[in-house]
Amino acid sequence: MNRYKAEQTRAHREARIGKTPAEIEVLDREDSLKASLQELAHQIHAEKFPEEYDHYYDSIADAKDRSRGLNPMSQQHIEKVNARRKQLGVKQLANNGMPVSNETWEIALREAECQLMS
Repeated sequence: MNRYKAEQTRAHREARIGKTPAEIEVLDREDSLKASLQELAHQIHAEKFPEEYDHYYDSIADAKDRSRGLNPMSQQHIEKVNARRKQLGVKQLANNGMPVSNETWEIALREAECQLMS
């Protein structure tokens, strides 16, 4: 188990110390809802803004270009992505093809909340 998972497990366990079974049940439901929300938001984000995941598929040369501030994607792809992002009302990607803010994640999170609450 990595350090993050161990810390999450410890925090989960400590949050339930001294609680009644009913209070623990409420906490478990809240945790489950948060996990579902995060998972759905990630799916929505990946579907609506796939260009923010392009760097996952970079070759070594592409990664070096990005680290130098260059976008390894074709100019046609960059223009297409910029036009779509402008239409959606979000900021364009930086020159290296990486997002400059987390506004797209916030959009995906809001949409996930709406879907789960309806």
